[in-house]
Amino acid sequence: MAQMMQNSRLADDSVSIHVVEPYDFALSLQTMRSFQRDAPVQAPRWRTAVKLGATPAVLEVVMEDAKNLRAYSRPQGEENQVRSIVEWVLFADLDLKPFYRLIMGKRELMFVTNKLYGLKPSRPASLFEMAVTVITEQQISLAAAYKIRSRVVQRFGEPVDDLWIFPEPKVLAAASIEDLRSCGLSGQKSTYIKGLAQKVASGEIDLESLKAMDTDKARETIMNIKGFGQWSADYMLIRGLARPNCIPVDDIGIREVMGKYLGAGHRLTSQEVAGKLEPFRPYRGLLAFYFLAANRLKIVTT
Repeated sequence: MAQMMQNSRLADDSVSIHVVEPYDFALSLQTMRSFQRDAPVQAPRWRTAVKLGATPAVLEVVMEDAKNLRAYSRPQGEENQVRSIVEWVLFADLDLKPFYRLIMGKRELMFVTNKLYGLKPSRPASLFEMAVTVITEQQISLAAAYKIRSRVVQRFGEPVDDLWIFPEPKVLAAASIEDLRSCGLSGQKSTYIKGLAQKVASGEIDLESLKAMDTDKARETIMNIKGFGQWSADYMLIRGLARPNCIPVDDIGIREVMGKYLGAGHRLTSQEVAGKLEPFRPYRGLLAFYFLAANRLKIVTT
């Protein structure tokens, strides 16, 4: 695979990726991996396995200089499709400048621009994968959810080199509850995932339509899916759909981290989290992400 990637660079068949600045690719990758406890330490490059049409492929993204990202696809894919997937995953169109202006001058938030400047979150390549991710992370730790999700992917997904393509809806729709549970999912979560996959595969649920909805309509639509409550909807909105004002205030992890930095070390209540973040509309969820990132990277915020 390494030789293939080297040959691709020599052939100059890469795809240029435009990311709205400011953007720190290496920092964003480091943060992404910090949420995946057993992720290997790698050079500043991002790799994933996806379907380009019906063709399994590996995408690799590297930063060639201070401002330019390049994507390589093996086998070579259609340029616009490769660019669309990469820019989606990396939140390429997210403009951080208004957010930074909003927090300017607030001493307790100086860590955002001093130490995490240019940090952007990441997301799965599809909204179906994002929805399954949301279900797996309900009421358990991120580390436990990541391990369970990895088992699901390796049981039902498709291998490409050393990577795995996330299972398609039709595959999870056909899976038995027993097989899903064997990956570590609870019976209830197995039922939720199978039911979601069946409705997406049949066309009864169109997750792509969420992109065109306003936030309130999208939240209502998500909460009508079995297994998705307020927490799940807000998590789907902030991470999957890049609605930066959305925040799952009931999330225990967010309450603990916000309490660590803004509550004298005491876990905040949901109401206290909402109150602390209220002055930072329309970027409440993005600010919460920065606190979570600071905690993961062990950054002192003062």
